Amino acid sequence: MENIIINESFSNEDISLFDKLEKKEFESQELLDLKVEAEEITSDSEINDLISYNLIKQNLSYKLPYQIEGAIRILRDLNGSALLADEVGLGKTITSGLVLKECIVRGFVKKALILTPPSLVNQWFHELKDKFDLDFKIIEKESDWDNVSLALASIDRVKIFDKETGDFKHHKAHEISWDILMVDEAHKLKEKNTIRWRFVDRIHKKRFLLLTATPFQNDLFELYNLLHLLKKGHLGTIKEFKKKFLQQGNKRKPLNIKELKAKLDEVMVRRRRSETGIKYMKRIPKIISVELTAKEKEIYDKTCELLKEQYFSAAGNKINGRLIIFALLPKITSSSRSAMESLERISNEEKYHSKTREFAKEILEDYRSLGVDSKMKTLINLIEERLKEAPGEKILIYTKHPTTVNYIIENLIPYKLDITQFRGGLSREEKSDRILEFKKKSQIMICTDAGAEGLNLQFCHTLINYDLPWNPMSVEQRIGRVDRIGQTKDMEIYSLATKDTMEEYVVDLIINKMCCVGLVIGELPIILFNLGLDEEGKSGASKIEERLLNVFLDSKNNLSLFAKGVKEIEKVIKEGMQDYEESNRINKEFLD
Repeated sequence: MENIIINESFSNEDISLFDKLEKKEFESQELLDLKVEAEEITSDSEINDLISYNLIKQNLSYKLPYQIEGAIRILRDLNGSALLADEVGLGKTITSGLVLKECIVRGFVKKALILTPPSLVNQWFHELKDKFDLDFKIIEKESDWDNVSLALASIDRVKIFDKETGDFKHHKAHEISWDILMVDEAHKLKEKNTIRWRFVDRIHKKRFLLLTATPFQNDLFELYNLLHLLKKGHLGTIKEFKKKFLQQGNKRKPLNIKELKAKLDEVMVRRRRSETGIKYMKRIPKIISVELTAKEKEIYDKTCELLKEQYFSAAGNKINGRLIIFALLPKITSSSRSAMESLERISNEEKYHSKTREFAKEILEDYRSLGVDSKMKTLINLIEERLKEAPGEKILIYTKHPTTVNYIIENLIPYKLDITQFRGGLSREEKSDRILEFKKKSQIMICTDAGAEGLNLQFCHTLINYDLPWNPMSVEQRIGRVDRIGQTKDMEIYSLATKDTMEEYVVDLIINKMCCVGLVIGELPIILFNLGLDEEGKSGASKIEERLLNVFLDSKNNLSLFAKGVKEIEKVIKEGMQDYEESNRINKEFLD
C-alpha cells in the first residue's frame, strides 16, 4: 500500500484555502479534499447564529425561537447529522429547512436529497420553494437523477427493488455523493431487513437528518436499527447492545435506561409543545345535510346508472366502469354546473355509443329544467347565517373544480359580498396579494384544491367544504390552511353532504372519523403512512379514495351495502389511530 505523506498545515493561521488553490500549492486531490473537509468541520463548530435567516424571514409567518435554536444545535453540536424528534405540530419541516438553507448559504451543501412519504412530496416542494427559495426537482423516473443537485422524492417510489437485475430501479441515487440527506417520517426505517432501510443505507451522505416524532416503537431493536442507520456503532454491535441495554435479551424490556437515554440524547433534538408554548385550537366539524328535491334525486340516480350501467364506446363495448367512476364521479358530485359540463362532453363526443350519448343528453335536459339547486341554496343560507352571527367573519370556501368556483360566484353576486378568488397557477406575488385582499377587505375567499398548499390563513376560522375530495389528505390540506400556528380561535369546519346518497357516508368518514377527531395538524398523514394508505393505488388515486370508489361500484347503488363497505374502511383507520396513540404514549414515557 502506498504511503501518503502529509506536509500541509491545517491550522487556521495557514495561508487561506483560496490563496493556495490559486497558487496550486496542494500536492494532491486527496489533500485538497481533506483540507476542505477540515475547514467545513471547523466552520460547523463555530455556528452560533443563522446567517441565512435574513434571506428568508419575510417568507415565514412567525419567528419561532425553538426552530432556530434547533437548527443551530443540529449544525453546531451535531455537525448536521441528527434525529429530529420534535412532537408533531412544531414544524420539523421548518427546522430542517433552516438547517438546509444555512448549509447551502455557507457553502457546505451543493447536493441535497430529501425522501418523504408519498402524500407529503408536494407539501415539501411548496414549503421549500415558498419559504426557503429552494427549487427542488421531484424525482419521478430513473433519468431524473441525471445532473440533479436538489432532489425530492417519495421514498416509496424510489425504493423499488428490481429482482431481475438484483439492484434498485433508482440505483443512480446511490452513485451520487450527497452533501445532506433528509428523511421525513423516519420511523418507517426501524426494520433493518426492509428494502426501504437498505435503500437509504446505501446512499452516500456527509450529513444525515432523520425526522420523526415517534422514534421508539416499543421494540428496542427498532430503535437500534434507526440509530445504526444514522450513526454506525453509536449503540455498539447488536451483541453489545443486547448485553448492555436489554434485560435477558428481551427486546421490550430495557436495561440501564438512563444510559440508553443519554446515548440517544447525543444524536437527538426533541422538543415538546408544552415547552414551546404552542397551542393548537380545536377543529369543530359540522356536517350540513342537503335535502334533494324529488327531481334532483331522480337525476342523481340516473347519473349513477349512466356511470355504472350505460357507459359504452362507439363500438358497443362497455367501457371500464372503475376508470370512468374515478374520472367523472368527483366532477358530477361537485356541483350541478360541473355535472352538466361533464354530461355535455359525453353527449357530444363520438367515441361514446349512441345510447350512452342519448342517456347523457336526457340527464342534461333534466338538469336544465331544474327550478332549484338545493346544494347552492344550502350554501347561501349557511353564509347568511354565519355573517348574521358575526358580521366581520372571514369565510373560506373550498371546491375541487374551477367550474364550481365560477358557479358559486355567479350565485353570490346578488348578495353584494366582497369575494376573493384563489386558483392554481398564481405567482407568489399574486398569491400574496389575494391573501392580503382576503385578510383586509374580502368577506369570502373561494379556493380550489390547486390553491390549497402553502397558504397561511390562520386569521380565518370558518371553512366550508362545498364539495369534499374522497382523498382525506386533500381535506387535511384544506383544513391545514386555517389550522396553523397563530390560530387563536377554534375552527368551524362545515361540509355539505347530500342526504340519502353515498356522499353522506363519505363526508362522515373523512370529516368525523379522520380529519376532525382531535388530531394535531400533521398527525393524519403519519397514521395513513404507517398504514400504507397514503400512496397512490392502481388508478392513480390515493388508496383511501380508491377503496371508497371501489365500494361505490361494488355496492351497485345499494346504499346499505355502500355504508357497510365504508364501515370496513373506518375500522382499519380506527385501528391505525389506536396504534399511533399507543406509540405516542410509549415515546413520551421513554423520551420525555
